[in-house]
Amino acid sequence: MQQQTIEDLAEKEAEIKEAFEIFDKNKSKSISVQELTSVFRSLGYNFSQDEIQSMVKELRHTQKAEGAEDKELDFDDFKNLLQMQEEKAKSGEDDLRDAFEVFDRDANGYIGLEELMMVAKSLGENISEEDLKGMLQYAANTLNQKDDDKDKAPQINLQQFVEAYLK
Repeated sequence: MQQQTIEDLAEKEAEIKEAFEIFDKNKSKSISVQELTSVFRSLGYNFSQDEIQSMVKELRHTQKAEGAEDKELDFDDFKNLLQMQEEKAKSGEDDLRDAFEVFDRDANGYIGLEELMMVAKSLGENISEEDLKGMLQYAANTLNQKDDDKDKAPQINLQQFVEAYLK
């Protein structure tokens, strides 16, 4: 298992390095902050130019190099930038898991109508049972609930909860 993890990390770093090198057209071993949008997109991220500028400033702050030039990043800077974003994403996933657990009152791994009604009521939300049922049904249908589950009361699991939140 440990060996697999090391191989995965090596493969991921090679993918990141390849993307970096593709966009380092003049082989200066650095890429411009403006080019980062394209590099990130090639790796499956979709950040705006403003988000990237903010990320670079945060990186420089953590490096205690705030006076450093923010126009170019070397490979190590780029890799550190990606790691920062992955840590934030992991933290966001943990937050969603915690939120799911608040809704999943009986801890069965699903959020059903009764649980959703109790949470909505405790939050002071005035949402009808019909609307809540429609929300769950929509989430279940959108997130590919199996056809044989269609007759059951709508409910969603953690993965569906996360997917629904991120859509």
